[in-house]
Amino acid sequence: MSSIKPDKWDKPLFALVDCNNFYASCERVFNPQLVGQPIVVLSNNDGCVIARSNEAKALNIPMGAPFFQYQDFFKRNRVFVFSSNFTLYGDMSQRVMQTLAQFSQELEIYSIDEAFLQLERDQIAHAQKIKRTVYQWTGIPVSIGIAPTKTLAKIANRHAKKYFPEGVFILNEESVREKVLKALDVQDVWGIVSQMSVFFYRNRIRTAWELACIDDRWIQKNLSITALRTVWELRGISCLTLEEAAPPKKSIVCSRSFSSPIFREIDLAEALSSYVSSAAEKLRGQASVASYLEVFLNTSRFKEEYYSNSIHITLPIPTDYTPTLIQSAKQGLHKLYRKDLAYKKVGILLGGIISNQAIQQDLFVPMNPKCSTLMQLMDQTNAKYGKDTLKFAAQGTEQPWKRKCKIKMMHFTTSWEDLLQINI
Repeated sequence: MSSIKPDKWDKPLFALVDCNNFYASCERVFNPQLVGQPIVVLSNNDGCVIARSNEAKALNIPMGAPFFQYQDFFKRNRVFVFSSNFTLYGDMSQRVMQTLAQFSQELEIYSIDEAFLQLERDQIAHAQKIKRTVYQWTGIPVSIGIAPTKTLAKIANRHAKKYFPEGVFILNEESVREKVLKALDVQDVWGIVSQMSVFFYRNRIRTAWELACIDDRWIQKNLSITALRTVWELRGISCLTLEEAAPPKKSIVCSRSFSSPIFREIDLAEALSSYVSSAAEKLRGQASVASYLEVFLNTSRFKEEYYSNSIHITLPIPTDYTPTLIQSAKQGLHKLYRKDLAYKKVGILLGGIISNQAIQQDLFVPMNPKCSTLMQLMDQTNAKYGKDTLKFAAQGTEQPWKRKCKIKMMHFTTSWEDLLQINI
């Protein structure tokens, strides 16, 4: 093993706060009768299972189970089934993160249901207070894993969920760390991808502890600096800092599968325009512009006449102006479209993303300063009054391509019409 020893456990610790069965928990917040009942949440167009409560997992319902195959099983076992309600989930996530920010100014939102905090103390009582407060303020149960590094905090959180009913575990003693890592498969270590785990198995490295004991020179010879950081993190040496502000995305993709086949180009153009509008809003949200876009579409893979194609379009000037992006995307779609095919999916990728402060001007393509003001006003209006309060005519009105969500609950926190009503 490397001569490098873990730092002492007197430095600030990382806490990973993870919402338990987040989508299912969101559904329970506004319907307490669901507590203790098996719940599954379906993907876009009610295709397959993307989230399960613990009770649903106990019924051996697999992740990704096709809804049409398990429909009778759900009825027999009284499983509550919901369409995905990402508007509600996103708002509940924001409430959880705002609550966590009360306990630490150093906060990294890692995903919709996970966040890293940096804490100055490791008392169980402090972690339990965080857990109680999040549940009291939002109704969402969480588990907390605390350790000297982010990688160990991930492992501690996993351990907390599996073995500790109170949902809190602190991995701050070397003897405990050794025991936990010896019981953890190397493929379950955060940052270890499948190809890397196959390589480790081939070299008789099967547990996280065996990985932590590998000599640094062997890692440097056979793998990357990223793998070496993971090894050091397993030893308790912090190499990964908190990213308190998420870095700007290098590309933005927006696409959906249709609930039923789409044949007409005009319907595909409406769907594509809506996806472009959504992607452009995200682009402006990170103060960026796109240098090019790619349009892609395909038919169902299960049909005999399968068609899939894409087109790359370089923009004259990097932009975040939705009308320009929609116009270019529709031109690309027109070149890809083939008549009489049943299309299953269309999408847009915005790439070559740079800061909106670093745009190289073109003498022959004048810029209109009113465009930026118009987009700003549109974004502010939609943020205040709801998504698509203002939208472009190119997005259509009837929108037959919209995803199917037949079992969706109301938007309790983001729509005046859906506010919870209590009868006294």
